[in-house]
Amino acid sequence: MGVKNHYIEFRNALTKNDIQKAEEEFEKAYNEAFIYYQQKLANNEKFNLKNDEERFALIALTDNLIGFWKEGMIDDAVALAESLVELVDSPKLKEMFKGYSLGMQSGIDVDTFFREYLDLSKVDAEFPEFLCNFKEKITELVK
Repeated sequence: MGVKNHYIEFRNALTKNDIQKAEEEFEKAYNEAFIYYQQKLANNEKFNLKNDEERFALIALTDNLIGFWKEGMIDDAVALAESLVELVDSPKLKEMFKGYSLGMQSGIDVDTFFREYLDLSKVDAEFPEFLCNFKEKITELVK
C-alpha cells in the first residue's frame, strides 16, 4: 500500500477515534518508513522530499521520534533525530531535528518544548507537515 497511504489511513482512523486501526496503520507506515531509513543510511543517501513516499516516510519517522520523546526514550529519540539531520538536504528540516535534539538533551518534556520553543501559529510554506518554526527562545538551548 505504501507509506503515504498507510499514513493517511492512520490519520483518518485518528479522526474517527478508531485507535486500533490507527495503531495498525501507523505501525505499517512506520515499518515501511524504517526500510527507507535503513536504505538511506546504508547507501549514504538523503531523503527525496519531492517524492511523496519518501516525504511521508520522513513524516512517519518524525512522528515516531516524538513518540520516543513522549515515552521517555530519550537516547533513542536523540539518536534518531541526529541521524535524520544527516539524511535531509533541507536546512529548515536539519534545524528542526537539531532543535528537537537540543530540547531532548536539555531534559525538556515534549509538550513544554512545543509550547515554549515552537511557533505553533506558523505553518511552514514548504513543509506544512512538520513543526519546524522555532521561537527565538530556542537559542537558549544552544550551548
